[in-house]
Amino acid sequence: MKNIFTKIFIIGLILLVKQSNLSAQESTTLMFMKGMSQSDLMNPALHNDSSKVVIGLPGMSGMYFDVNSGFLSSDLMHKGTGILADSLVIDIEKFHNSLSTTNPIQQHFSMPIFYLGIRIKKSFFSIGITEKEVAQFTFAKSLVTFIKDGNAPYMGQNFNLGDMNMDAFHYREFALGYSNELIKNKLTVGGKAKILYGKMAMQTERMNLKVETAADGSYLNLNADMKINFSAPVTVEFDEENYFTGINGDDVDPKDYMLQTGNTGLAFDLGAVYKLTPKITLSGSIIDLGKISFKEDLNNLNYGSTYKWEGIDFSKSIDESQEDYVDPADLVDDEMKKIEKSFRPQKSEFGSEPFDVSIPMKIYLGGTYEVNKNINVGLLDRIYKNGNVSQNTLTLSANTLIGNFLSLSGSYSMIGNSTKNLGLGMAIRLGYMQLYLVGDNALAIADPSKVEYANLRFGLNYLFGRSHKVKISEPAEIQ
Repeated sequence: MKNIFTKIFIIGLILLVKQSNLSAQESTTLMFMKGMSQSDLMNPALHNDSSKVVIGLPGMSGMYFDVNSGFLSSDLMHKGTGILADSLVIDIEKFHNSLSTTNPIQQHFSMPIFYLGIRIKKSFFSIGITEKEVAQFTFAKSLVTFIKDGNAPYMGQNFNLGDMNMDAFHYREFALGYSNELIKNKLTVGGKAKILYGKMAMQTERMNLKVETAADGSYLNLNADMKINFSAPVTVEFDEENYFTGINGDDVDPKDYMLQTGNTGLAFDLGAVYKLTPKITLSGSIIDLGKISFKEDLNNLNYGSTYKWEGIDFSKSIDESQEDYVDPADLVDDEMKKIEKSFRPQKSEFGSEPFDVSIPMKIYLGGTYEVNKNINVGLLDRIYKNGNVSQNTLTLSANTLIGNFLSLSGSYSMIGNSTKNLGLGMAIRLGYMQLYLVGDNALAIADPSKVEYANLRFGLNYLFGRSHKVKISEPAEIQ
């Protein structure tokens, strides 16, 4: 049984980590980059670019992706030693030692469809359309403890494998922003109202696994208790006995999926920028305060089950010359089919109840100190909350603008428990076009397996009417 659990868990985890590494939370290095209009993503009152018009086109104005976990993928899988020096080995002991009580793996992706920003005197108006996707998988250390130690230490006891959660959703955001300088050269406030259209969601309300071992070790009781909400234009299928057989998405029309508007929500961004002294500017904001209500294409699974596992008899799988020899692989396959059949929900355990999904909320608190008109240093604290998972990021950055066309930033970040994060940002202006690239962990490029966090934002802006000289009546931070 231990081998079965090990295979299921490790294969699933490796697939999730690998998928996240192909995709790579918002870059804190970007926040105080000079000459970058994307600063209003983290504070709608903060505008580090003085252009009168900013335009972003589909897919070009800034794609963003990240992955974040509390452990390294090399903790789980790494090169072996000795005769295994040329092979990858799975190291359960090292992986177990690297875990916390609860362990999240987070992944985010966003792609702007359109952006338009217009500056009129001391006011700034913006409209943006963005595709966004969020995924978070959480598991308990106790699950890996059971995989590592087996059931021998827990004879005659119940062992809780902990809660597992897999939450993911995709939505489109329509954002309308406005900011204004309320106190001349002192205070600017801003906000964004966002209409959200949910496309797909999977929400785990509960998923708990327990194992009860007989005192003599003769059997295991496997107990599962779960409630999962799902919204997507797919069909849940059942057999003639009304047992669940799978999900069919063959008839999904991509056009209908992308244009559906039945699952709606609202979110808000609020921010302020205050110039404390001629050299010190403070910034604070709360981003994505809101939720989406999913009301269409609904499926809810409320399910509990117990399976009594009495082991596999391999006595007839030792000598292939015997007439009654049974291939051990066939025995394992038969047992897996029994387990699968035991954990098959029935149609009566599915429902169609609406559910709400909260958008991950971010709080940004920080400020900059102006060394001279072209260089500043920034300190930023970012608080991220998604469900019951919270994370704090502290970033120190240095930012400069060279010749009004080249923006450079370097940063150091402590992201949760990860302390080896050196970020880089660069933006270059070529006429009306601005190309940029920014990330919080440049080390991820050298060896992704040895980092807990990686992100990247890149794209192209069209900037018009940019002020190359800072007027005395304007905040010096705008470049």
